[in-house]
Amino acid sequence: MSRNRVTAGIGAVVCQEAELKGEVAIGNGTVLHPKCRIIAEGGPIYIGKNNIIEENCILFNKNVSPLVIGDDNVFEVGSYVEGSRVGNGNTIGTRARVLGNTTIGNHCVVGAGCATELNETIEDMTVIYGAQPYRRTQSAILPGQASLHTRHLEYLREMLPRFNHLKRLESTG
Repeated sequence: MSRNRVTAGIGAVVCQEAELKGEVAIGNGTVLHPKCRIIAEGGPIYIGKNNIIEENCILFNKNVSPLVIGDDNVFEVGSYVEGSRVGNGNTIGTRARVLGNTTIGNHCVVGAGCATELNETIEDMTVIYGAQPYRRTQSAILPGQASLHTRHLEYLREMLPRFNHLKRLESTG
């Protein structure tokens, strides 16, 4: 991809040490920690609002079609995502891997150290966990999860700028 354009929505916090390459659009309120890597090599990466992308996380798009990330997701330390779509309200655990053109629904969890199969479709509310890894379906969304995510975002928006330089990016709003 020859085009290198990064835009950020209102209230997005992008640390200076985050690596951003290619066409990347960051949604309102999303937080990118230092040392995360967003690499749009083939096609663009569109990140929704209020996501948390932690240290050493890699979002990598080597396909021509866009990698679309929904809203309110958490990508924990060292996770790796190269899928085609991640829905809303998901947690990609520490050192978890989303491989190939995998599509992840809404409110899913890919547990710490777990991986998807190549080019898989993960249905809504799926939890991938354990050494095998095992899979199960959640029966309901935890009632306190949304408020916990909101408090986490508020804390990061306050603390990251105190201890890190922020990138100045083109605004989308």
